[in-house]
Amino acid sequence: MPTNPTVPIAFSSFRYLVVAALAFSTLQAISGQLQEAANDTYELDTLEIVADRAFEEVFGIPAQTTIGDWETKLSIDQALRRMASIDTFRSIDSFTAHPTTQGVRMRHTATNATSRALILVDGVPQNDPFGGWVYWNRLPLESIRSLEVFPIGSVPAWGNYSSGGTIQLTTRSPLEETTRFSVQGGSFGTVKAGVFHHAKLSDTAGISVEGRLFSTDGYTVVRSDQRGDVDIDSHSDYKYLRLQLANQLNEDWKSELTGQYFKEDRINGTRLSPNSTEAKDVSWRLSKSGANGPGFDFATFYQDRDFQNIFSSVAADRASERQVLDQYSVPAKAIGAQATWLWEANESINFLAGIDFRDAEGSVSELTRNLGNGFTRERQEGGEQSFYGGFLTIQSLPDEVSSLEGTLRWDDWEQSNGFRREFNLETGVQTRDNLYPFRSGDVASFNLRYSRQMDPNWSFSALAFRGFRAPTLNELYRPFRVRNDITEANPDLVNEISSGGEIGLHYQDESNQIGITGFYYDLENMITNVFLHNDIGFDPLCGFIPGGGSCNQRNNVEVNRVQGAEITWFWDQGSDVNFLLNYTYAPTEFRRSNLLPELKGKEFPLSPKHKLSSQIAWQSTEELRIITEILMRSDHYDNVLNTRKLDSSILVNFGLFYQQPGSHWSFRLQIDNILDEDVTTAISSSEIYTQSAPLNAWASFTLEK
Repeated sequence: MPTNPTVPIAFSSFRYLVVAALAFSTLQAISGQLQEAANDTYELDTLEIVADRAFEEVFGIPAQTTIGDWETKLSIDQALRRMASIDTFRSIDSFTAHPTTQGVRMRHTATNATSRALILVDGVPQNDPFGGWVYWNRLPLESIRSLEVFPIGSVPAWGNYSSGGTIQLTTRSPLEETTRFSVQGGSFGTVKAGVFHHAKLSDTAGISVEGRLFSTDGYTVVRSDQRGDVDIDSHSDYKYLRLQLANQLNEDWKSELTGQYFKEDRINGTRLSPNSTEAKDVSWRLSKSGANGPGFDFATFYQDRDFQNIFSSVAADRASERQVLDQYSVPAKAIGAQATWLWEANESINFLAGIDFRDAEGSVSELTRNLGNGFTRERQEGGEQSFYGGFLTIQSLPDEVSSLEGTLRWDDWEQSNGFRREFNLETGVQTRDNLYPFRSGDVASFNLRYSRQMDPNWSFSALAFRGFRAPTLNELYRPFRVRNDITEANPDLVNEISSGGEIGLHYQDESNQIGITGFYYDLENMITNVFLHNDIGFDPLCGFIPGGGSCNQRNNVEVNRVQGAEITWFWDQGSDVNFLLNYTYAPTEFRRSNLLPELKGKEFPLSPKHKLSSQIAWQSTEELRIITEILMRSDHYDNVLNTRKLDSSILVNFGLFYQQPGSHWSFRLQIDNILDEDVTTAISSSEIYTQSAPLNAWASFTLEK
């Protein structure tokens, strides 16, 4: 048996035929309508992060709640965490956090690092095809036009992936002649440079290029009094390139072809724990505006990923470490397509319908069982999953102040070609060869929303929904290790089901925008990293458990609940000062676990009941804007059994923006954690504390014209 076998990744040819057939039929349908377009002019909007957006905005109702100037941040995830209802798994910035922990969730509707929200760029999914996590640094940055957040249960497309909410980025069109260059540097030896340029090729065609380079020495994540010889700064670097070609086919139709490349290398805190990612993406989008008849949008994409990762075991005195799990090849690929139609039956009835599919396939090749003289075992596991779905949304506008909309969605899901093979490298004998049975099923989802403008200032909305999420290939097949805590995969996981609702009151006048929302979610079969035991020695499931370690496995927890309320207040009296407040109260509870009954009544890990984000912006002069932020979270737990508590924290950040009127140049300064607070983000079973960034500062210069 070779020591580095390659696990083939092959898609069934009919998947590609589906994409080709959809694209061909679409082109056939519009081929008679194409004509040379006039030179269109596009107006650039201000970047916004939207706290709520209903279906009716598709028909022209504007988005709500701008939360401030995002460009003082290093990455998109930093800006998103200023919304109290949104969080990444351990609230560590993406330039330091391990890629597999970069999932995003809303209102604590998750108990592990897998993302529960769909990330879209111009309508194309960006979640990793193997693990569902989000490479925030792989997303466009210089070209962003808007950044919108859709609440959980409110978006009909890509059903399995959007049941936990959607974050949608919209980029500027290559038909807009724009140039933007930025350079940023600061603490931890961090340097980032980005460029974005649009150029028109003709009156109807344009091309854009966006590139970015990033490097940081990072900081040491282990608490200072626990560090040893093995602990080093968590440094990383990446490069990113995005090319887009757009063609305005006629007054209504537009085509966009996009290619992206991303390469990242990291060291996650110790010398023997590197990881790297290479990502290649291609997508094509064809869209028709609804100005002359029904609107239409077709998008298809291809994703190719390769991930490598090494886990190490650190001695109790942190003076030495040993590589114990080398995931030397984690390839994954995905293809997908979506078509949607939007039309107005009359002045009071609107329809949105769509179909979509996504097919992902991935595997893990890894070396295991290193007792001090090298790896002695090899393991391969992986599989494929497919989703096919369709939806219909109907919006009724019974009068000038009310809207009622409902979506019914159906999905067919499949899990196939699952396998696990193991080899003894000392003897060359294959010790395991499992083929997991084919599984499939159908799921019906829905959401129903009612909104009403009660008077010029007050409005009311109510939403009820039911959705599902299938386990990712990562949860089904890839084990992982954090220090000495081992978590095994589980090919028998079943789908998560989420249902619930929310009720909101909204007030707006010339100076205030206020939103108060109450929510309730039942989460069935939520996938959780369940603690099994911490006995030292060999375990048939987890292998060898070292001292201070534990054996865990991804499992479904049958009954769970999240409930609470959110308050958002934006105050702007038209003077030089405005104020923003975001507060979320979201208690969580495991209600029943057949595998681990003692979970009942426990809180979800990494889910503080109270989160608050406030911001004061002062336009001190015509050129200078000063921003102060306060971010607060209450104490919460690191683990499912609630035995390791993370203390509450308050962070104070400071930023300023300077630009001369009429100038193309601008300057930004950001100082985070200005009080240099020690904020613990994780505690291992051996009580090793991981902390977020200390006091740090960043400065950037930007040219845009």
